Amino acid sequence: MDILNVIDIIRKRPGMYLGSKSITALNHFLNGYQFAKLEHDSNGSEKLFPLNFRFMHEFTKIQLGNNDNLGWCNHILNACDGNEEKALDRFFDIYDEFRKVKAKRYWKAILSDDNIRYNDNMEYCYSIKEDKKKPVFKNPIAVYSVELTIPAYILLVEEEDNVHVEWQFFTSFELAKGSSVIPTGAEQYFGKINLWQEFVEENIKLHESKSIEGEQNAGIRINQRKRKPSCKPNA
Repeated sequence: MDILNVIDIIRKRPGMYLGSKSITALNHFLNGYQFAKLEHDSNGSEKLFPLNFRFMHEFTKIQLGNNDNLGWCNHILNACDGNEEKALDRFFDIYDEFRKVKAKRYWKAILSDDNIRYNDNMEYCYSIKEDKKKPVFKNPIAVYSVELTIPAYILLVEEEDNVHVEWQFFTSFELAKGSSVIPTGAEQYFGKINLWQEFVEENIKLHESKSIEGEQNAGIRINQRKRKPSCKPNA
């Protein structure tokens, strides 16, 4: 069961599932559920929207105008002066807004041979699998910077049968694509990407006319990375 469905169930009878009407109890419950799901759910498939609950930390920071990295629970609890019951009610209000987030427009870049070699040669970032360094992506095709209906951007990387979602918000298109001295966003994986095409629409069209949100996405999996890749301190 998706964690958003779990939250909807808890909302109806919080005392039954949490023991008390407490945002801290909810946080502990959801942390345990997410850990178990990551350990036992092998395919990792999901829709892009509603956003993965991992984005709730960054979304709460935007909603409350707070840049501290305290996590959604502590942010909301602090905003409610430590009142657990009031904070739980506030959480559900913010959660309702979280579920409404959609794509506003997006930019797409087909990866060049040089971009793919940058990933395959692990020029800047790599993954650790079975104690060995591996390229972050397998057979990457394209990257997408998606502007959301809130002041934030997310990054997608398309492979042949997967779409990987980076579980962080970027504050601008420039940061999402990675135009900076120290590589960020897409360019930390693929080096300099020159050609980006803009699309002003909600449905994100993938390679060969497949669509993430439409009915044509059969065989495409939306995956959230379990662990962040390692990157070199300087490049």
